[in-house]
Amino acid sequence: MKLSIIRIFCGTSHLIYGILTLFHPFYIAEFTRYGFSGMRILIGLVQLICGAGLLYGMGKFKISLISAAILATMMAGALGTRINIQDSLIQSLPALFYLLLNSYIFIKSLKLKL
Repeated sequence: MKLSIIRIFCGTSHLIYGILTLFHPFYIAEFTRYGFSGMRILIGLVQLICGAGLLYGMGKFKISLISAAILATMMAGALGTRINIQDSLIQSLPALFYLLLNSYIFIKSLKLKL
């Protein structure tokens, strides 16, 4: 039950963030600040696809496993970027939070698959 709630939360969050990344002026400017303006569309699409994968993968552990692995890797990169551009701890917490949640989904999905 807890894993399902976390999957729904993360999947929905990544879907929303993916859409915002593609269309919202604030996030377009943020990607420029991060130094990833050229990668914004790809990152947004990957977040959309993997967010949908977490939601669709509720009964399909392989999809959930792959989606969580990709998102955890992306969040590790996001956290590294935040540290590199010297963002504050408060600004970096969402990346850390989603890194931990997606890693949890990955580990739990891996255990369920075995």
